Amino acid sequence: MNRKALKTQAKITLKRHYWLILVLCLFAAFLGVEYGSTLWATDYQNPAVVSSSADETTVTSGAASDHLSSNGISDLLEKIIAGDDAGAKQQVEQSQKSIQDNDHNATFGRSRGVFATVLNSFSTGSVILSVTNAMSSILHSRGGAAILLVLASLAVYLFVWLFIRETYLVVSRRMVLESRVYEQVPIHHMMFPLRTRKWASIAWTMFVKSVFLTLWWLTIVGGIIKTFSYMLVPFIIAENPSIKACDAITLSRRMMRGHKWECFVAILTFLGWDILSTCTLGLTGIFYSNGYKASFWAEYYTYLRGTAKQAGLQGAEQLNDTFLFEKAPADLLERTYADARTAISEVDAQGETVGAPKGFAGWLADWFGIRIMRSKQVSAWEDYQGKMHASKTGRALLAAQMYPVRLSPIPMKDKNINIGGLNAARSYSLLNLIMMFFIFCIIGWVWEVALCFIDEGVFVNRGTLHGPWLPIYGTGGVFILIVLKKLRKHPVAEFVAAVALCGTLEYISSWHLEMTKGQRWWDYTGYFLNINGRICAEGLLVFGLGGLAIVYLVAPTLNQLLDRINRKALLCVALVLLVSYIGDQVYSAQHPNSGHGITDTGSSSVEVRQ
Repeated sequence: MNRKALKTQAKITLKRHYWLILVLCLFAAFLGVEYGSTLWATDYQNPAVVSSSADETTVTSGAASDHLSSNGISDLLEKIIAGDDAGAKQQVEQSQKSIQDNDHNATFGRSRGVFATVLNSFSTGSVILSVTNAMSSILHSRGGAAILLVLASLAVYLFVWLFIRETYLVVSRRMVLESRVYEQVPIHHMMFPLRTRKWASIAWTMFVKSVFLTLWWLTIVGGIIKTFSYMLVPFIIAENPSIKACDAITLSRRMMRGHKWECFVAILTFLGWDILSTCTLGLTGIFYSNGYKASFWAEYYTYLRGTAKQAGLQGAEQLNDTFLFEKAPADLLERTYADARTAISEVDAQGETVGAPKGFAGWLADWFGIRIMRSKQVSAWEDYQGKMHASKTGRALLAAQMYPVRLSPIPMKDKNINIGGLNAARSYSLLNLIMMFFIFCIIGWVWEVALCFIDEGVFVNRGTLHGPWLPIYGTGGVFILIVLKKLRKHPVAEFVAAVALCGTLEYISSWHLEMTKGQRWWDYTGYFLNINGRICAEGLLVFGLGGLAIVYLVAPTLNQLLDRINRKALLCVALVLLVSYIGDQVYSAQHPNSGHGITDTGSSSVEVRQ
């Protein structure tokens, strides 16, 4: 084995798909299947801890965490099984009170919001108590409910371990193997177990491998040896998920015969990187060495696979995904993806008759997605651009830049080469943008009024205005469409930019209202990951996901519906809405909407006097 050559190729793969491999390794670390040591420095610690005993539950400060220890969970389950409902309830309530009393971190709030509720329900054990109560009410037996809870917890653990964690190990191997050969690796290829309909088979193989390895570890020496013998199993089923569990394990053992020592030496060559990662609190591991190792082991498997195929090793014929390791011939791709070639030819033919719009109208549509007036040239160009973007997958397949799913020996769900549908890259007329502004404003108002009604049981006219609209929703929605026009071809960048844009807008709006009106209309103090109570993580997440929905689904759909309405009638509606809105703004400037549920936004909210 030429280890230097394998490492050189690994560096090339990592450089070409840096962010993809980085994210794959980061997910593996979070799931705890690999590289977990690189995340130790990011563990969040809170000043409260619940320490429990059989007789009492006490709350102390300055300890390492605020969640139930393993002893606390055991004590809670013991109380539930013993029928000590009062003691179990008291333990959970004291845990919750501990979190409330120690919620002094302005950013990592734990007293309000969806994120905080979810975190607290698990960290205090309230979710365990709630599930047990629900089960016992059905079974009329506290002991039976506790037993079912334990069995259900075991089932959930096994599912997460086998179908999520262990399966992800196979998925990450598959993605890195594709990265070796192809310039493009679509993110939806992470659905490999579902697309091949072999999720259960993959999980079973990993389970059998884990059982065998556990048994071998009883002999200690055997566990060390078999760890190396079985290390290729995830790669083997990443290539062929239909292989039987024992066949995959046997094949890995045969392929590693005579290579265990060189594998051990290869691991030692990364020891320096591991030490550096520890010294840098895991940063060099996250941003480089984890991906470097992942790429290297993909190269190592490819080397051993080639050796096994060349030697005619028994079972090597099941390693049959040829185009996972080399590109398919051009003529084969042309025959396999003939429909893609036809669709691309039609798009190219259209491009010969369509030119990019010029002048101010073209610039406005290109950079901001705005059309002052109807323009056939702009419409034709945008239709062509939309089809060009949609046909990128077909072009990449025909150019052998992407793994050819149709040539896989394992049948997979294959997306059709579709160049129709909604065009997210289009521009919008000024009239349609005005109507969308009011639609977003009204939807936002209905959303907040409904939430308040569910929470408090009363109708509250949310917002600074008196009409049924919240300008921040309309402004944010329209801003995403026009300011982020150039990012629509990149969904990930669009999401990040939407979060930043809407977060900035909400923060500035909160600050402006507080400085000019002397009051707060919303306050996220106590929410997990908030900044000065003006913005919070779960709100930003909603903004980001909502922004994606607006750009790729809602706005194109609304635009189609609005285009079907008579333009004169639509213009009249827009004028009425504008006049009403401006009037509301003028009146509310002197008499802002305020009162219960509007400006008294929580116990931490105070009126700011100028």
